[in-house]
Amino acid sequence: MVEIRGCLINHTTSFNKSMKHFFSYITLCLILFVSCSKDAADDAPPHRTIIVYMAADNDLSEDAWVNISEMQSGFNGKGVNLLVFIDPVDDAPHILQIERGSSKKVKTYPEFNSADAGQMRQVLNDIIGMYPAESYGLVLWSHGTSWLPAGRQLKSFGEDNGQQMNIDALAYALPVRFDFILMDACLMGSVEAAYELRNKTDFIIASPTEIIYMGFS
Repeated sequence: MVEIRGCLINHTTSFNKSMKHFFSYITLCLILFVSCSKDAADDAPPHRTIIVYMAADNDLSEDAWVNISEMQSGFNGKGVNLLVFIDPVDDAPHILQIERGSSKKVKTYPEFNSADAGQMRQVLNDIIGMYPAESYGLVLWSHGTSWLPAGRQLKSFGEDNGQQMNIDALAYALPVRFDFILMDACLMGSVEAAYELRNKTDFIIASPTEIIYMGFS
């Protein structure tokens, strides 16, 4: 049975949760890959800041906390700042710095719409200002619907209380050029979305289909 819910098309809850968890694993592998340096010492200053933007004020909120726990478990901290912005259902929007086995809250915001391009741009600028580095990576985590306009079931990123962000607005929200953008959201691997973000990154990692969030194990 197919159900249309919010800004994406779901099959069953277990099916969706499987793929979402899988992409969390891919995200973690990417973080570990880009943070590794054969000759780097454990105390080497960070050369890259990776930002995970979690627009989770929706039915994915519980899964966001699971993903954050996985980041804490797998992050080795070598040469990389790992910052997570999360806007969950049960708390105010805030920024977490991921550390080995834990995290700490470094900034809290008044409640706002995390699917708003202006708010997103402010958050990204705040993190870049607090954790400057030679290069930056971005993970966009939420619902996604590819290319049709927000509010019409397709062509948007993020969901906050039923509101979505159009892809051209998303491009505006990105204040720097990122080494990579990983789209941990459904249906974002379209040519149209990639074209809109062409001046914002060197690489896009995304799926043209649904992303399941529970894993294959």
